Amino acid sequence: DNLDSIIVYNKIIGEIYREGFNFNQVKIFLAGELEFYFLRHIFKPFILLYSFLNPELAYWITDLLFKITSYLSFYCLSKKIQNNNFISFLSSVLFSCLAPFTTLGFGLAIFPYLLYLTIYKSKINIKHYLLIVFFGLNTDIVADFLFLPTILILIYLIDKKILLIKINHLIKILGIFFMCSLLTSANLIYLLFLDFKMHRVEFVNYAKPFLDNLVQTILNIFKFPNSINWSLFKLIPYTIILTPILFIVLFSKNNIAKKLLIFVFFIHLVIFLFNTKFIIDISNNYNYLKMFNPFWISYYLPFIHSLMLIFLIKGSSVNTKKFLIFLSFVSIFLFQLNSSLVPIHKKFIMKEKDYRNIYTFDEYFLYEDYKKIKKIVKEKRIISINLDPLAAVMNNIYVIDGYHAIYPLSYKKKFRKVIEKELSVNKFLKDYYDNWGSRVYAFNNDYQNILINFNIAKDIGAEYVLSKNNIENDQLLLICDDCSKYFKLYKIK
Repeated sequence: DNLDSIIVYNKIIGEIYREGFNFNQVKIFLAGELEFYFLRHIFKPFILLYSFLNPELAYWITDLLFKITSYLSFYCLSKKIQNNNFISFLSSVLFSCLAPFTTLGFGLAIFPYLLYLTIYKSKINIKHYLLIVFFGLNTDIVADFLFLPTILILIYLIDKKILLIKINHLIKILGIFFMCSLLTSANLIYLLFLDFKMHRVEFVNYAKPFLDNLVQTILNIFKFPNSINWSLFKLIPYTIILTPILFIVLFSKNNIAKKLLIFVFFIHLVIFLFNTKFIIDISNNYNYLKMFNPFWISYYLPFIHSLMLIFLIKGSSVNTKKFLIFLSFVSIFLFQLNSSLVPIHKKFIMKEKDYRNIYTFDEYFLYEDYKKIKKIVKEKRIISINLDPLAAVMNNIYVIDGYHAIYPLSYKKKFRKVIEKELSVNKFLKDYYDNWGSRVYAFNNDYQNILINFNIAKDIGAEYVLSKNNIENDQLLLICDDCSKYFKLYKIK
């Protein structure tokens, strides 16, 4: 999600600012049908890093700042809860590892600090206000739209008296933060009032079978992977610490930890319900999904799990504390390895043909290879098959496809005609596109039998096809066979 979407979007926003608010840069996406106000981070201050620096350096600086903010933010809260420097250090590092995204603004990273200010600080000064304003301006409202109810519920679970005796204090802190996040999300608020539908309205079109929904919910509670693939390495470090926490809380005497566990179960219940036909039928009567994804309710789970840990350690026996500390170290250690384990798994265990480590900028975006493509296609648009379309955008090539978090439903329907036959022979891809559709991809089931309608692709705006595999098709003319060992370029006749 970072390499194939968010970073590319941030790079384009950086170019908009670098070229003196040249909003035409956004026309590189989706056959030119996106406007600048579809860009989630366009008004976020942190995006300026992408104006002054190359995208890779900007990403790593943002990533580092997010991790540091997560650590310091959680440390302030943890130190107040159990007054132990070592446990505060450990739990803060763990929270920094558990945070799922470092490219969606700083809302999740600063969340513990906001809880610390509302519960444990009686007075706030200029320094606190500046931090609230800065991080509020750098918060992504799409990911954090449930920020207010979540923090109010947590305050109630930790100390419900705070909601009464510090009401003015709460209003100032949370109100300023929320208004600042709305200010730099003005473009997204504007979208809510436009008379058209987002592709997100179809996020709740499909009800999972009850048993499948139940099994997936149980797996999600414990962060168990549902198959033996790359997600195994991604989730195991989380599962190692989370599973013991959930079970130990059941027998703990710490009431706050138990309340937090109930809140965790409630969140998973909400996600379960949003996959049922009853809730889907209700949801389809409203247009709130124009911008927001109800499944983002799980965004704050890493924080709640980390919070459970420090309350659990506070009230546990010496042996239980040692056990949780040991597992925390194991989890943190594995989190540092997992980005390396996935490539090792793919290269030496799965033995992928022509393997390349797509978890690096150079190998993922293939700058030198795409330069050759850019010289040929110039300002014409392409469609990619079995390749990430936004890798082309990173190399300044215009496209009609890609991974887009916010775009019009009308374009989703238009592009569907390009891949209609491919979807008709693959139920999984059909459900994937029709009921989610953020990946506007030229899906292909069998490269030896391409069912993509290139005439419609050309009508939309594509004049070239970039394919990972050889294509035998009367509609296509091979233009560049040796541009790269990873793909070939064709022209649509």
